[in-house]
Amino acid sequence: MLAFMSNVDSTETRIWLKDEIARLLSCLAQASSAADRYALLRSLVRLHGGRIETQAVKSRFADEDSDKASRFGLAVGSTAIRLLDEQDERAPEGFWTAQDLDVSLRRQRDHLPPDALLLKYTDHPDYRSEGQKAAVRSLVTMPRGASLMVCLPTGSGKSLLFQLTAARMRDETPGSCVVVITPTVSLALDHERTLSQMPGLEASRALVGGMNPIDRANLVDAFRRGEIPVLFMSPEVALGSVREHLIEAATNPVKKLETLGAHISAVFIDEAHIIESWGRSFRPDFQRLPGLVHELRSHNSDLQCVLLSATLPPSAREVLRASYKSARGWGEVDAATPRREFDIVVQRYRDADARLKALDFVIDRAPRPLIVYTTLAGDEGADRGPSDLRLSASELFAHLKNRGYERIALFSGEVSSTSERSQIVRDWADDKIDIVVATSAFGMGVDKANVRSVVHACLPDSPARYYQEIGRAARDGRQGLAVCLFTDADKDGVKDDVSHARSTATSSWITKDLATPRWDAMLHASSNSRWIGDRRAMTIDLDAMRHGITLSTDFNRRWNMSILNLLQRARMLDVISCSHEPDRFTWDVEIREPSLLAPGVDEVWDRVFSLRDNEQARARTEVRHFIDIMRRPQNVCVLRDVFELLQERYSDEISSCGRCPGCRARGEMYVAEPLQRYSADIWPAGPLATALKLPPGTTLIIPEDMTFSKDLSPLMARLSSSGVEQVVVPDDIALDCAVAFKFSDARLGLVINHSSIVANDTGLAQIPTAILLRSNDDVSTCVLGIIKSLKDRGALPEPLLIVTSPSIELDGRRLDQTLSVRAPYLEDSLGHFSIMDFVA
Repeated sequence: MLAFMSNVDSTETRIWLKDEIARLLSCLAQASSAADRYALLRSLVRLHGGRIETQAVKSRFADEDSDKASRFGLAVGSTAIRLLDEQDERAPEGFWTAQDLDVSLRRQRDHLPPDALLLKYTDHPDYRSEGQKAAVRSLVTMPRGASLMVCLPTGSGKSLLFQLTAARMRDETPGSCVVVITPTVSLALDHERTLSQMPGLEASRALVGGMNPIDRANLVDAFRRGEIPVLFMSPEVALGSVREHLIEAATNPVKKLETLGAHISAVFIDEAHIIESWGRSFRPDFQRLPGLVHELRSHNSDLQCVLLSATLPPSAREVLRASYKSARGWGEVDAATPRREFDIVVQRYRDADARLKALDFVIDRAPRPLIVYTTLAGDEGADRGPSDLRLSASELFAHLKNRGYERIALFSGEVSSTSERSQIVRDWADDKIDIVVATSAFGMGVDKANVRSVVHACLPDSPARYYQEIGRAARDGRQGLAVCLFTDADKDGVKDDVSHARSTATSSWITKDLATPRWDAMLHASSNSRWIGDRRAMTIDLDAMRHGITLSTDFNRRWNMSILNLLQRARMLDVISCSHEPDRFTWDVEIREPSLLAPGVDEVWDRVFSLRDNEQARARTEVRHFIDIMRRPQNVCVLRDVFELLQERYSDEISSCGRCPGCRARGEMYVAEPLQRYSADIWPAGPLATALKLPPGTTLIIPEDMTFSKDLSPLMARLSSSGVEQVVVPDDIALDCAVAFKFSDARLGLVINHSSIVANDTGLAQIPTAILLRSNDDVSTCVLGIIKSLKDRGALPEPLLIVTSPSIELDGRRLDQTLSVRAPYLEDSLGHFSIMDFVA
């Protein structure tokens, strides 16, 4: 029953297994209810290969009612506790195979050599992946005022980007801070918890709704004084009462009071993929964020903006590019690859009772910790009729409490208390909770590395949500269980999970017949009309009411916001700023399309609704494909096909996962992916911060140690003192170079190993660079070929040093005849160049 993979005897796996067993024993000692204890015991017995001596468990399980043990698939005897070999009709198809134990490391970390700045500002000894390292390289070389979009797999360390930015900026400028926009309270609180343990970033805070007014005021004052290095908040908070303080913090320091020391260096938008989908109507403030960034940049033109996500469908990419491109520069890093740690189970049910029985069966047996997701938040199920087959989070939470679970929490939009939400996040991180029942309000980006199971008691309303939520599991790279149990009656008039997913994806799209009178009403109620350059600007009253509406409510304001967001996506106007004064909700806009101000111009609205129709068609197609995958999982590779809906341009490169219903049915086995590839835009060369002591173009340097086998500190010190900020080096010396760079004059100290540049020929950062090559070395020869290719494309960094033996050749010719017009210089010449030596 239990499958152990090839590296079960590795030291790393033994340590992981020992730690997991110790963690479960600790949780078991704290558990008081029989249900919690037996569920934890099952996880423990599973890690012992299916059998454990009773004496090894310091609890009285042998005295418990054996019927209770059998509910969890356990047989408790006087000497041993073992897993039952069950045959149960409640088990979803494929569940037994999926939950078979595999202790191997399913995601191999690349352990890429660090850069000097990583060692200087964090406690990370290396990078997790090629993509993460490429993202950091793009981040630290991006021009001031530019925007960057980064797509990395879930669990790959996107948070490092804002952590590193805050630490660097604060080191250079006291009071410098970073604002991070997060979609959920749970994510903001989890980031706050994580950063509280990082030297230099301990004072980072989350500003969330529902805070005690005094605590909120104190936090805002601390931010204004420059005491908070990273401030997390939702779009609604950023665009609400704190907006004026963000503008104040973005303003040039010399224009502020001396006591107001905060200065925003960058804005990060986490989980940026939801801007396109959530922002249409569910939370329209997401699509107001470009206006906020624009306004902050009007006070600080150097403000950088970084968008982070694990899943960026083409439609989302288009929206982000259109909304956040900057005249100072736009760059993209894309290293999204499917995570393959999951054993996937998908089962549909014709009625709610059958699904609930299967759900009970799975939750009693799924490895802990466990997240159970539903689509509905509230308690709507109390009065629903037999035609409604959906299950809400509050219903399920009450049901599991009735089944005896106490180490459990409910996290949904209805949990409004900040203190309660914060406590749940802390308890979850500290292993005081084994189960969280949640809606999408919990989990997006929450980093608990050892979540072992994610169960969907619904059909998620999009492939992005499904992929993001199963990505909460197995972030430590070990085995994760992903189970999706949903209702699909396939009958008219029945509210099941499939119809709910389809409705959620395709509803809330305003029609032209309703949009035009709403716009006319907003235009009629607008005020403060003025010209800004060649554009008409005005203040829009969100309480404007079209004909037939007699009272403006939040519902009316949201539809008006949706129309303005639609017009912004269609490039008809820009939302510049917003104001939520007491009893007055207004947005300031600039009109891009003058015809929008002329009544009855259908051509303008035809263009607007052509965009809306295309967006709706994409959403409808996407959810239809997703439903087809989940309805017939045995015919496809679920993971690959879902991922292709999110990253379609990579479809030819993705192999089957080997661990889903379709792969199991076809007997397809997991095959490890080759070295992760990525794409990354290279920023154009910018002005140098300090005067260089290097000649222009390419220069050959003869090192004192041509094998690079001795102490590298003198060479790295000479390179950095000459202005070199990036080195490309043989793999075996990369770590030593990074350490030596850390203690040099380098500000960045980027280190790229040879194998990385060979595997990902995406170019080099356009900063002063040195490339170390060995004679008679095949990899160095490959690197040399890449250098020639970069030269032919005009993409070599400037200036460039090639540090190698004078005997090395390219295409049968010496390097001073091919790559450099100058004779080689000795290593001790570094730092003694005069730019006048190279003036013709």
